[in-house]
Amino acid sequence: MATTVYWMVGDWRGWMPLFTRASAHLAVVAVALAAIALSGVEWPAQAASDFPAPVLSASAENEKNGNQATTALAGVNSHNGAVFLNGNNGAGGGGAITRLAQPGTIIPERPRLGVITYTIQAGDTVQAIADLFHLEPTTVMWANPAVEDAPDLLRIGQEITILPIDGVYHEVAADDTLESIAEKYKVEPAEIVACEYNLFESADQPIEEGAYLIVPGGEKPYIPKVVTSYVGSVPEGARGTGLFQWPVLGRITQGYWYGHRAIDIGAPTGSAVMATDGGFVSFAGWTDVGYGYLIVIDHANGFATYYAHLSNMYIFEGQAIERGQVIGAVGNTGNSTGPHLHFEVRYYGAQQNPRAYLP
Repeated sequence: MATTVYWMVGDWRGWMPLFTRASAHLAVVAVALAAIALSGVEWPAQAASDFPAPVLSASAENEKNGNQATTALAGVNSHNGAVFLNGNNGAGGGGAITRLAQPGTIIPERPRLGVITYTIQAGDTVQAIADLFHLEPTTVMWANPAVEDAPDLLRIGQEITILPIDGVYHEVAADDTLESIAEKYKVEPAEIVACEYNLFESADQPIEEGAYLIVPGGEKPYIPKVVTSYVGSVPEGARGTGLFQWPVLGRITQGYWYGHRAIDIGAPTGSAVMATDGGFVSFAGWTDVGYGYLIVIDHANGFATYYAHLSNMYIFEGQAIERGQVIGAVGNTGNSTGPHLHFEVRYYGAQQNPRAYLP
């Protein structure tokens, strides 16, 4: 037993020089690595081109631009052969293009090349469409005569013209000149010539009848709709209090803006429409100016309220009306936002924002 132990101890002592030399080499390597780490040497990185560039999905890109109506892009078409989307409206609809969005990705602005058409989708309003294309609502309205006549009566499947910039879309008439067009829309002739979408080669270039010009920054005057008023005797005591109530239970589907000086309140067809204040009926009947069946209540204090797109009327002209009295029913106009009441407040004939008077 003693001999075995002696042999093992002796064998270990014979290997000691080898272990000592190996430890020394390892120490040198460790020192060298530490020196490199502290020297700030940069190791070569893999080229950026080796990684796929991140892209945003169609919906993510619109959200990045502050756009809520992303699915409405399914109705976009182009006059100039540009790429467009066509698919089902709504989440998960067919035709949607889905790609992973990478945090921090910046999407550059992509200006459109010209005039395009847009197909009205369910839920669309002039305001929402304008926001979608980064335009003013008036630009959408002025490029489409049918929309200008009744901006709250967009119909699903209806095609409208969308300009690439804000302004007016003008069809050249036989007696038009560049100067007369500029004067009509309150701009300078040079601005029309300079607009790249009009393709003018010079200011002397003749304009052809039937051609369309974009008038950048152009404006059109607002003309309120007028209906024939009741001319009979006014019922005694038919006067408002000046305090308005909501005319129908529902939600606002389109607000007040320059070309739509009213609010639209969405509600099921047949919903009760109530007088917002006391007064008398100054008009009740059909109109040809975009209101459909309309009731006007004169509150005999400078205020008048308009209730349009009705399916039924339960009153008659000259009748005294009390605040909260049911006067009609919401109609089904077949428009993109569904049945609604078009409600106006006028003060001595001037249209006001109804939200300023409702509780």
